Amino acid sequence: MRHIGQAGKIFTLSAIASVLLLSGCGSTPKTQSKPVVVEPTPIETSQVEENVTPEHKLLEAKKLWERTRNKEQRDALLLQAADLYLQNQQPVLAQQVLYEVKEDGISGGNQSYYSLLVTKAYAGMPNASAEELLAMLDGVKATGETAFQKAELQTQLFTQQGNYAAAANSVLLTNLSDEDKVQQVWQWLTSLPAESLFEVGKAYPALSPFITLRELTEKNASSPATLAVELQKFQQVYRGHVLENTLPKSVVAATQLTDAGANDIAVLLPLSGRLARTGQVVKNGIMSAYYTDVEKRQDEHLLPRLRFIDTNGADTQHLLNEIGDTKFIVGPLLKDTVESLIPNLPVGVNVLALNRPEEIAAPATTNVMPTNNTLATSSSASLNDDLHNSGGAIAASGAKGELAALDLVTSLNYFGLAPEDEAKQLAEYVFNKGYRAPIVIAAQSSLYQRMDATFKKHWTLLNDQENKRRTNITSVTFNDSNSLREGITQALDVAQSNDRINQIEYMTNAEVYNMPRSRRDIDAIVAFASPQDTELLNPIIEASLNPYDGKQVPVYATSRSMDYDSGKNQWRDLQNVHFIDMPWLMPSHNWQPLQQEVEQAWQNQNTMQKRLFAFGFDAYQLLPQLGMLNTLKYLTHEGLTGTLSLNQQGEVIRRQPQAIIRNEKVQMLSE
Repeated sequence: MRHIGQAGKIFTLSAIASVLLLSGCGSTPKTQSKPVVVEPTPIETSQVEENVTPEHKLLEAKKLWERTRNKEQRDALLLQAADLYLQNQQPVLAQQVLYEVKEDGISGGNQSYYSLLVTKAYAGMPNASAEELLAMLDGVKATGETAFQKAELQTQLFTQQGNYAAAANSVLLTNLSDEDKVQQVWQWLTSLPAESLFEVGKAYPALSPFITLRELTEKNASSPATLAVELQKFQQVYRGHVLENTLPKSVVAATQLTDAGANDIAVLLPLSGRLARTGQVVKNGIMSAYYTDVEKRQDEHLLPRLRFIDTNGADTQHLLNEIGDTKFIVGPLLKDTVESLIPNLPVGVNVLALNRPEEIAAPATTNVMPTNNTLATSSSASLNDDLHNSGGAIAASGAKGELAALDLVTSLNYFGLAPEDEAKQLAEYVFNKGYRAPIVIAAQSSLYQRMDATFKKHWTLLNDQENKRRTNITSVTFNDSNSLREGITQALDVAQSNDRINQIEYMTNAEVYNMPRSRRDIDAIVAFASPQDTELLNPIIEASLNPYDGKQVPVYATSRSMDYDSGKNQWRDLQNVHFIDMPWLMPSHNWQPLQQEVEQAWQNQNTMQKRLFAFGFDAYQLLPQLGMLNTLKYLTHEGLTGTLSLNQQGEVIRRQPQAIIRNEKVQMLSE
């Protein structure tokens, strides 16, 4: 890489000026503010001889001009000089050459090469418009090396825009190896929502085989053996395509998963003591899922044996003795038990922890790219303040080598009902609706303060992604109904409006016929409060908003503000409140027969018990899928608690559906 220094820069600019000054003797230069886009002819980037410098090309352009006055050939040499500056990582000098060429007018024969070089010179710069550069690239019609460069630039610019479907389409046209192309396309394509794939396939036909492959893996996610057979058929159909001989590594790994042979599963729950009722409800959910499998398989002998171990008052050694040689564990439920037990488990044990320790271990420490279909365990977060969701670094040092020798993988996953997770999802939901100036109202209890802090932290992150420094959140904290009312009226500026009206009346000694006006910049209200406080909050908000503004400010809440046991009065007071909650608690879900059985077996379950039952049910149903979910991260499981998937840390990500209270009823929202 060559650096020409200050003297070189002076020579460069002098040479450019000299060449273009001479052009005035034989032609009238065409000055323009931006390049004229004409129908270009295919042109290859010049392959210059070794050790040729940009200055050589500038001098060659000058001599050619003095000798022939051929503007098109001269400009071609100048563009080659700019190309060499870019290759030498000197974009400023390249930009100067390109600017001078543009000012002198660009001939049609050089337009394509010029457009390519301008895009290369400005791509990735903070103030450059990716949209304008992509439009410029549209005029580049080239073959060979130029076509590869164009595709690479399009891939880079589409990625900057976040248009990953277009980026995936472009990367197929680069000169990357087949393996690199497939891996990159697969990474982007599996990051897209499943519902968008049909439109993606219509817009980019080259991606259709990849979309078909993704749909094939989703359809056969329950059986690695069936997936392997279907993949062979897929490769025959797409003979000659890059996917015939080069499949994504994760898909190949998924076909190699085998049943780990879990014939004995230990479930660790508090079944006595203070949390006995909580543990029993989770157990009921697990047993219900177990017997649902019995009905499906028509053979109880095909299912594993479940052993329930009471963790109440048990120390680590006692639990280890109870677990014995069992290789599959569901639980523990309490954070302290998780932190003390799991680091002491022998190598080769697969754990579905039902709470998170303080920090989640990196994937490498838990070896989560399995070669066996593991029945792993996944942690459940804060079920209430006693079951607080933390996260946790649990690693068995030196486990990798021992596991390789045993040919058995340790899998560790975390399945959470964390209130923080709901706050994060609500932030994304409200932000994606286009709101930017919410009032966030939070009760002073630790639970709602944690949710409030998580919401604001994630909201800031979402703003940063839009390059906006201000988050525009108005905060209200309350501890009783009086402070709640006062906080809302102050946040909406109603109190200040009343003061201004009173002041005018005092100054004029006359009654002012006016309504207190609320702030007009507020576009949403987010509540982290108990069901009882949320019932009080909604009428206060409606009373504080000026009815003559004609503006409705939507109110958003989480499942922690919903109690399905309060009767119709609650729904009346929560009119028009948007919220997220488990599918299991929604009026129209896909498990109606199961719900009837549950209501007959366990009558009068309250809202929290229904959530704990769904949690236990999903935990058991996830077991046989965790190997595949760990391998193909884009796969999901539709559970009673939400749409479930796994992230890179082995945490279960739970997306809950959205609903609204209308006419004293809960109505699902499809958006």
